[in-house]
Amino acid sequence: METSLFYFLQSYLGHAINDHNNIGHCDWRELLKQSSRQGVYAIVWDTICKLANDGILISNQLPDKTLKLQWALGAEKIKSRYNKQRQLAMELADAFAKEGINTYVLKGLAISGYYPTPEYRECGDLDCYLATTMEDGKFVCHYEDGNKIAERVGAKVERDFYKHSHINYKGLMVENHAFCTAIRGSKDRKAFERHLQHLIATKPSTPIEGSHLLRPCADFNALFLTAHSFGHFLTEGIKLRHVLDWAYLLKAEQDNIDWKSFYTWCDRMHYTKFVDALTAISVKHLGLIITNSEIHQQSDFADKVLDDILNSNHSIHNTGASKFKKRLMIIRNKLFGGWKYRKLYEKSAIIDTMQMVLAFFIERKPKI
Repeated sequence: METSLFYFLQSYLGHAINDHNNIGHCDWRELLKQSSRQGVYAIVWDTICKLANDGILISNQLPDKTLKLQWALGAEKIKSRYNKQRQLAMELADAFAKEGINTYVLKGLAISGYYPTPEYRECGDLDCYLATTMEDGKFVCHYEDGNKIAERVGAKVERDFYKHSHINYKGLMVENHAFCTAIRGSKDRKAFERHLQHLIATKPSTPIEGSHLLRPCADFNALFLTAHSFGHFLTEGIKLRHVLDWAYLLKAEQDNIDWKSFYTWCDRMHYTKFVDALTAISVKHLGLIITNSEIHQQSDFADKVLDDILNSNHSIHNTGASKFKKRLMIIRNKLFGGWKYRKLYEKSAIIDTMQMVLAFFIERKPKI
């Protein structure tokens, strides 16, 4: 089934597929379930439709009518939800812009713009960083200003976590970041955060569809996506959608990223082995073409990382568990992460967990 799934993802990424003989005989119901589990449900459906329109898949190779209807309705729901989230995000960004505040989008809508059909890239929360560069060059985060503005326009705000607040704006859940990444309890993480903020402050951002939503520079997105994906990989696992995000970023921006600086930071933060695995998976299984010789394309851990993506199930944040239980689940997954810590992160899971717990008590309001 993985072969069929990768066939459609390769085609979606624009890789020419020469062998179409076996694709019409795949288990369509199993493919639907697998694509849903991996966060690429609508993307696979979009690809099926395009291959059918191009005559590559003929009628007797396609799913039956019942399954096609189910798949099409599910994809339409994803598209509708994306468009609603985008509209609400633009409304909120307009409210921030009226106060002179820039809305920098972290992943999500910022990355979906690299996709051929952005609305088929599943999005959850809107993660944003609110800031302004002053006339004297000073870079100012407007985290609390953003919370207050959101409240004025009718949103409910929960200031329940040091890294970000939760803003519920007309059903859109927004994570308003005080810090782009988790910084508590680590000098390296604080230095990494300062670097990310420096990239936002000094490098041009791109308006998303002419709105006040801004996509940060490629250097920022490369580092942030790596840090975000690896954090999830260590604690609850990731999906193929995360790999596809990385593949699309590389496809569009591989010649616009300072790779020497990127790998220097990855080495310092122990991200290199993980991101090399993502790149190798993108090349081998998604058909991504890398032309920039500075990008690492080989990985000893690609197969093991891919197996974890396809077969593990340690989801935390989508379980509906209480905040306290989620913290316990994170600790459990970190302690029993095994090879992920030893081989990829090259750190002790026990020591890292102890540092995390200790920092929770002694550094309640961290600063960089």
